[in-house]
Amino acid sequence: MARSLKDILHTMGHFIRSPQQIGAVVPSSRFLARRMMDTLDLRRTQTIVELGAGTGAITTELLNRTPPGSKVMIIDANPAAVSILKQRLAGRENLLIVEGDARELQTILKQHNLGRVDAVVSSLPYASLGESITRSILAAAAESLAPDGHFVAFQYTPLLRSTLETYFEIQSSSVELRNFPPAVVYGCVSRKTAHSPTSLKESA
Repeated sequence: MARSLKDILHTMGHFIRSPQQIGAVVPSSRFLARRMMDTLDLRRTQTIVELGAGTGAITTELLNRTPPGSKVMIIDANPAAVSILKQRLAGRENLLIVEGDARELQTILKQHNLGRVDAVVSSLPYASLGESITRSILAAAAESLAPDGHFVAFQYTPLLRSTLETYFEIQSSSVELRNFPPAVVYGCVSRKTAHSPTSLKESA
């Protein structure tokens, strides 16, 4: 309970200070986290990047499902969130937490001797970031994916769909009502491999 309250206060404080960087005043629910992870077949992923982890609501479910030997990188622009995550997730050998700009994803990967990744999981509030920043992030994510890589994102409005379709093929979309506010989850693949066999599943 104490941790949940701390996360809520952190999220609300961040929203008040920088509303353009965060889309909600409370952390994502475990139901949303599970729906996002259900969209991926993590058994086939070796390198995963999470963009905008916040206090780790999605991260916890991601790490619980990540297979042994895989590598997870978290990128968040908020120093306070990065500090919280480093404290909570200390000791996980397969995890790298980076304070940085998601638009610089390819540069960050190179700095840490990582190439293209199998999956990008995004919790960024694109609706409040603005079109230019959104397109820069999505372009960086698309270029960073392996040929059969997956991109998963949630949003609080369906307005992102047309922009997503510029960079990815949307293979699944669903609404998670057990979240405040309700969220739309998109499961995508690179346009280059959109018509090849994929492990993306339709969310229930």
